[in-house]
Parts: sequence; C-alpha cells; structure tokens
Amino acid sequence: MSSQRSSATDDKDRQVVVSVRFPSHLLERIQAMAVVLSSTANAVIRDGMEAWVREQAASPEFREASEQYIAKAQARVAAVLAEPPARK
Repeated sequence: MSSQRSSATDDKDRQVVVSVRFPSHLLERIQAMAVVLSSTANAVIRDGMEAWVREQAASPEFREASEQYIAKAQARVAAVLAEPPARK
C-alpha cells in the first residue's frame, strides 16, 4: 500500500494548476458527465485532453506540421552556425 500512496503522491506532485476558460454550456456538460461517471470535472477534462492529444499526435496533419516545424528549426540553427562571410 505504501508504494501506491507514494506513486499517487508523486503523480499529484507533478501536476500543475492552470486556469482555463470554458463556454458555460461546455462546462455544464463536463460537470454533468462527471456526476454521471461519479468523477470530477477535473478528471473528465484531464481524460478528454489526454485522448485529444493522443489522437492529434497520431494524425497525418500533426506529422506534417511537426516535420515543417523541425525543418524550420534546423534552418534557423544552420543560419546561426554558419560562418559569416569574410570582411574585406
């Protein structure tokens, strides 16, 4: 049991509190879902965001956007590392 407690404590210690604004109708839906699931609105939001991030990260659109981002970043780093032209 103590290892479960320390694991739960470790997970809680790694959480960060953020402020997020929701339209009232969406928050009402989240809260209603939490009640039906005997959960909390925070848990519903965390679970939903985890699923959304996982889905987006696996999408072709994200893969394409990430490849473009990496290419731009590599070009910027190459520009920084490039030798300047010799001054006359």
